[in-house]
Amino acid sequence: MSYDPESNELHRMSFQTNDSATETTYPELLAAAKNNHPVSQPTPTPGISPLPVVPQKDESGENSSSAYRGGNVTVVYNGTETVDGRKTYRLELAPVSERISLQSQTLWLDSEYLFPIKRHTEFVANGDAYEYTVTYQNITFNPTFEPGTFQLESQEVPDSAQQIQFNTYESRAALANAASLPVPNPDIPAGFELAVASHRSTDPEVAMLRYESTSNDTHYRIGILNGTQNTTTGTPVQVGEYEARRTQTNRTVRISWSVNGTTYYLSRFPADTADDSTLLRIARSVADTT
Repeated sequence: MSYDPESNELHRMSFQTNDSATETTYPELLAAAKNNHPVSQPTPTPGISPLPVVPQKDESGENSSSAYRGGNVTVVYNGTETVDGRKTYRLELAPVSERISLQSQTLWLDSEYLFPIKRHTEFVANGDAYEYTVTYQNITFNPTFEPGTFQLESQEVPDSAQQIQFNTYESRAALANAASLPVPNPDIPAGFELAVASHRSTDPEVAMLRYESTSNDTHYRIGILNGTQNTTTGTPVQVGEYEARRTQTNRTVRISWSVNGTTYYLSRFPADTADDSTLLRIARSVADTT
């Protein structure tokens, strides 16, 4: 929960996610970085995974890869560096496939807690390239706080504040039960799984489904929002009985239409491998099930 005095908005957020046993942990990333010099294991800390010994190079000299945030990456251990007075292990990550959003990432893992106290990331999202560096300073691990330290007191929020609720759900059906908007049951191609089902309560109300490929960075996003957005630009296409518009921005293609004050859209990334017949089939299934 957070309150923004400038906009006088109180944001409440809840997240429901499936626990994934396939997500690579930082110790596993480090173990995947094959190097001639094993890294010694630090003193175990309660609640923190101990650092595994880094495997030795095999005869091929090839680096292994690990599943990490949507695709496989190769991981190279690049020695130790000091960050904010703490010893860190430096890992260089590079994607195995050009079709995942991550371009490169460098992690500086604290040698005792294996927390990335610094990271440099380059990635592509919806056709745009991004690069950023995050560094933590004055770090204290496992500190103790007085109860209520991070609690937002009711007297800090005026009665006039607009309350906006953000929720995520584990299924399309759960989202449909929670939202007042119509939530479609889209005909998504094989090889895609629901990754996110989310809802914003107001200003405007938005329901969103995101389906991701199980083999690469391709994804479909379906959005329904209360209000009429601009659906007059782009190429006219027919979605069932509705006239929609097809637009493309950078590497994302989108089909959108409005009905009785509600806007629907379907987008796909990347656009360069999109098949128009598949896009229209999914769009028609959205229209037919709302």
